[in-house]
Amino acid sequence: MPSNPAAASIIAIGSEMLGPTRVDTNSLKITATLEDYGIALVRKSVVGDRLADLADEIRYSLAHSDVLILTGGLGPTEDDLTREALAQAFGLEMEVDESIVQRIEARFAARGWTMPVVNRRQANVFRGQTTLKNERGTAPGFHLHIERKDVWVFPGVPQELEWMLETYFGPWLQQWIGARARQRRVLKISGMTESGVEERLKPYYDAHDHEPLTILASGGQIEIHLIGDGKEEDAKAAIAGRERELLAIFGEKIFGFDGDTLESVIGRILTERRETVSVAESCTGGLVSSRITDVPGSSNYFMGGAVCYSAESKMFLAGVDPALIQQYGEVSEAVASDLAKGIRRRFHTTYGIGVTGIAGPGGGSEAKPVGTLHIDVADVHRHEHRKLFWPMTRSMFKWFSSQSALDLLRLFILRHER
Repeated sequence: MPSNPAAASIIAIGSEMLGPTRVDTNSLKITATLEDYGIALVRKSVVGDRLADLADEIRYSLAHSDVLILTGGLGPTEDDLTREALAQAFGLEMEVDESIVQRIEARFAARGWTMPVVNRRQANVFRGQTTLKNERGTAPGFHLHIERKDVWVFPGVPQELEWMLETYFGPWLQQWIGARARQRRVLKISGMTESGVEERLKPYYDAHDHEPLTILASGGQIEIHLIGDGKEEDAKAAIAGRERELLAIFGEKIFGFDGDTLESVIGRILTERRETVSVAESCTGGLVSSRITDVPGSSNYFMGGAVCYSAESKMFLAGVDPALIQQYGEVSEAVASDLAKGIRRRFHTTYGIGVTGIAGPGGGSEAKPVGTLHIDVADVHRHEHRKLFWPMTRSMFKWFSSQSALDLLRLFILRHER
């Protein structure tokens, strides 16, 4: 364990992240792991695929920190220069590990492919240093000991990085630092704006003048982050007390915690109740069904869905009454309701979801502007409708619409307990 508070630096490697199309998100995951153990991040940088620039940044960052974490640049192509930059920066020698070559060859063979020769570059390891096996991809990682400091090198593919953080980095931090220095609890809220959450929190603020709390808006939901420092048991107890207060303030608006998503919460509810759902969606183009089926085990409760994009498909696939379309239009409460009821009957499910709206940028009118959304959830006895207005880009409209549809299903189930 370090005698003084430890400091860390992160380098995200890849010229693509210096342009307008890609964003470095890996450093956020690394920072969260560091924060758990009270390690301060003193420097974070993004460096393109130039050998001299990489080597300079590596030397500088390690000189100003106790731990240096690199992510990216471990692929098989000529512009993947992380290994070479480390060798140049610290005078390390590399050698080929034939066992890694064999593992990569086997990975390709399992898919019916032959390993390209360029993939042999990923078997270059540092002599006398620790190589980290990668169970999620082809590029190994590394743990290097340089000048009594630690350098961790991880692939840039997010799922590979996450696995290595959990498998190698987190356990090492726990051994190095000791018990986690910081506890965190995330409460997730749907159906409210960030300002609305802030306004409702006034009594909480009055009672907890100096307690740390962070509000974040993200993808159609609001997150409240509770943080506790100190001994693990004391920190957890303090967070639990504040969590109970927030549950009393927000009630059913809180849909989950920590890693929960609306789709995973709905999956748990339907599984516990042994109930099922089907979806008829228009403007979301299958996104609601896609999100539901992102959850492992969803085949137990998701019976099917239909993308009813045209008037004809609404009538043919979900049994919508053509008279309703003629009278009210495809984007209407009546049609959303008939979509939900019709798809529930077609798939014989407990619940049906109907979604119809105008994603834009064209197709709107004064009565029904772009961003208009109608969603409906129905069971055999009743249905519930919601009209919303999301004047956003097309992709954002689809996401917020799917979020609203899933949240309405959740609330419908909770409000009509059987």
